[in-house]
This record gives sequence, structure tokens and C-alpha cells, in this order.
Amino acid sequence: MNPEDLHSQQFKMLEISFIHWLKTLDYSESTVTTRKRSIREFLLYLERCGIGSMDQATGDKTERFVRYLERRENKLSGGGLMNASINVGISSVNKFFEYLRQSGNVTQIPDSLQYMEEQYKPRVVLTLQEISSLYEATCMQKWFARAETKEYQKAIQQRDRAMLGVYYGCGLRKSEGTNLIVSDILTERKLIFVRKGKGCKERYVPVTDGNMQHITEYLTYGRDYLLTRSGTSDDAFFINQFGSGCSDQALSARLDRLVKNSDSPRLQGKRPTLHTLRHSIATHLLQSGMEIEMIQKFLGHASMESTQIYTHLANEL
Repeated sequence: MNPEDLHSQQFKMLEISFIHWLKTLDYSESTVTTRKRSIREFLLYLERCGIGSMDQATGDKTERFVRYLERRENKLSGGGLMNASINVGISSVNKFFEYLRQSGNVTQIPDSLQYMEEQYKPRVVLTLQEISSLYEATCMQKWFARAETKEYQKAIQQRDRAMLGVYYGCGLRKSEGTNLIVSDILTERKLIFVRKGKGCKERYVPVTDGNMQHITEYLTYGRDYLLTRSGTSDDAFFINQFGSGCSDQALSARLDRLVKNSDSPRLQGKRPTLHTLRHSIATHLLQSGMEIEMIQKFLGHASMESTQIYTHLANEL
């Protein structure tokens, strides 16, 4: 028999009915998959402890599951689990206990497990409306008298929209965006080739039609203007006013400017960074129902457990 198969008939029944309950509550498929994986691990742990029914799962025995997770090796990358990953499992178990209380299938239900301290690093996630406010801020008409100044500002606005397209639309890390060169933009295939991802891993990232339009507009007009204006040539995709590649500090400053120019006090209070845009698109994709395995590939995560953090974020919003 597969060591990952449950033996207890009650556990098998509870697992099936729990998953059905989640689906009736209209949880996304990715969330259901994550919960199922965590609950299977929890029930298998109970079986290894000689427990075959939930009535035998007293509080101290279920609490030991947290210590088991603290000691368990990360199955993909080795080492221990991060607190955030441990809390994904704890969240699933607590949701399972909530189901047991509501269903009445079990008479004795353990208390909810306590989350790890500092369970999640503070992560700022923007709403879709706040993302729209950023795009709108790139179109603000603040023209000056001189024609050259107008053309320069137009080029910067095009670069701002391309920046949002890369960091929000494609979810790139900060360094992945600044390392882009022109040939990495595969316009006809609607892809961006990330040559220098984390751990020196390469990947292709899909681009939506709208974001590809912004990227192409900047590539064709704004970037060309900045190069012509400076009299230089450079392969970097993001070009500054001197005709050389933009630093991450320069792009971060542009994002700060867009936030300041937006009409959203809530957005201004969040003080988002370029990495906030990555967190935001991952959370929005998860909320839209995209499979967590696809989001892992999209973000370039080596470990599924890194991507599972967004399950918690999506459930909290």
C-alpha cells in the first residue's frame, strides 16, 4: 500500500467530506488543493501516532503536530520549514476543526492550534482598485511649455506603464526586471524571458495583451526617445534619462512618484514597493482561481511551500 494512503475509515470519510465542504463554500481549486495536502499530512501523522479516530485525538496529541512540522524537512529544498509554511498547515488543521464543529460528525474536537510567533512577515498587498490607481497615475497630464520637455515626460510615462506591466503584470522580482534586455521581450510570443532569476534559473513569463501593449509602446517610442535624447546606445530594457540601464533605486523612485500622484490615500498609506507588486499579482491570481502549481511556475519559486504563503494572504483579504 502507498505510505501516503490513509488506513482509518473514519479519516478517509472525514477527508472526503471536508474537501466537499470547502468546495460548497466556493473556495478556489488552489486553496482546496492546499488544504487537502495539509490535512492528509495531519491525518497520516495521527495514524503514525497510533490514532485511528478523531475521538482519540486529544489536545496534547494534536498540538504535537506543530512540533512535528517544526522538525520536518522541507521536501523540495531541504532544511527546515519557514514559520509561514508551518502556519499554512496550522491554518488548514484549524479549518478542519471548524468543519468538524459545524458538521457534528465528531463528539470531541480538539482546540484550535496556536500559530507560530511572527507567523508571517508583514506583506503589503494592493487591491485591484489600487493597481488601477497606479496605472491612472501614469497618464496624468502635467505638461510643461517646452516641446522637448513634453516628449521627455511622455517617454517617462510610457516607461512607468511598462514598469507596472513587468513588476505587477509579470510578477518579476526587482533584480529580474532591472536585468532585462531588449531581446528578452518576445513580443510575438507574448512572453518575457527571465535570464537571471533567483538561483540563476531561467523561465518564460506570459504577458497579457494589455501589458504587452504598454511594454511595446515604451519599447518602440519612449525608450527610443530616451536613447536618441542622450545620444547613447544600450541593450537594457529600462533606460534612464542618460541613456543607460535603470537601477532598481531609480525604478523604485518612479513607483513612489506614482503612489504620491495617485488619488488614493489608502494606497499612499501602504507605501508599496516593487516587490509589493509581485505579492499583489500572486494573490490576485490565486483569488481568480489559478492553480497554485501554475502560480509557482509563474513566480519562479523553487518550492511549492514558498507559493503557499499566498494562500493565507488570499484567504485574509
